[in-house]
Amino acid sequence: MENEFTIAPGARFRVSWRATRDDCRDFEGVYKGISAIGTETAMVFDVEGTLRFLTASSIACMDQLEAAPEKIEKKSDAGSVFYG
Repeated sequence: MENEFTIAPGARFRVSWRATRDDCRDFEGVYKGISAIGTETAMVFDVEGTLRFLTASSIACMDQLEAAPEKIEKKSDAGSVFYG
């Protein structure tokens, strides 16, 4: 849809996040889905073949670099720790 904005699995982002109150860091990765870390919601990104779990509350900014592919071939995520 033309005016619908979503964060879809497979989209590539540059993510800026707060490591500490005074230290903001960033990385580029492909969004995989969401998960939980304790009582917090985490966003999961594939960063150069490694899954990075980042609490949503620590994200300062996300720039979309590439849109998600139209159709992602779905393989079984049974037993997976994240979901999309």
